[in-house]
Amino acid sequence: MPPDIENEWITLCSRYGLDAVEVQIVSERYDMYKDYTSSGTGKALPLARWYKWYRIEKLSEGHAAIGDCSVDPEAISRKQVLGEADFLQILELYRNTERE
Repeated sequence: MPPDIENEWITLCSRYGLDAVEVQIVSERYDMYKDYTSSGTGKALPLARWYKWYRIEKLSEGHAAIGDCSVDPEAISRKQVLGEADFLQILELYRNTERE
């Protein structure tokens, strides 16, 4: 895979001001969810549906409100770093890059 395509997800992270580690962490959480679900009798949700659930779950935890959240509680700007569709796009690019 050409390096420019391989690093597209990292380029997008930089463009949006997103820490690439956050993408990797969410991807690992999806893998854990899939492994756990597949080990039982259930069938894992596709990434896009799982991410929608995951995002709602994270927002409902109380420490983050829609439109006013940050991964760093000490951050000057507490605004949302990235929209759902943009983060999902980067997450899918990362996962596709990791598989090839």
